[in-house]
Amino acid sequence: MAYIKFAREENIPCLEFLLYDKKELMHDNQLVKIAEYVSLNNIQFVASVLRSKIPVEINKEENIILKLSQAKKLFMIEENNS
Repeated sequence: MAYIKFAREENIPCLEFLLYDKKELMHDNQLVKIAEYVSLNNIQFVASVLRSKIPVEINKEENIILKLSQAKKLFMIEENNS
């Protein structure tokens, strides 16, 4: 997040999103603070989180872009049983 802000100030082209895959290492209040910060600074924060692990404060439809399940997967890999 700090680099994105720095790059903007210095007019350095960069990707303006963060991909985070370690939610289990983060406390709920940290995730809420990050959600507030990225919203205020127009940064996209992408995290893979189980629905039951999303803090109540940010568990809102407008914060969820994509929902995956056993039936609806990001990548469908079909088995070839030939």
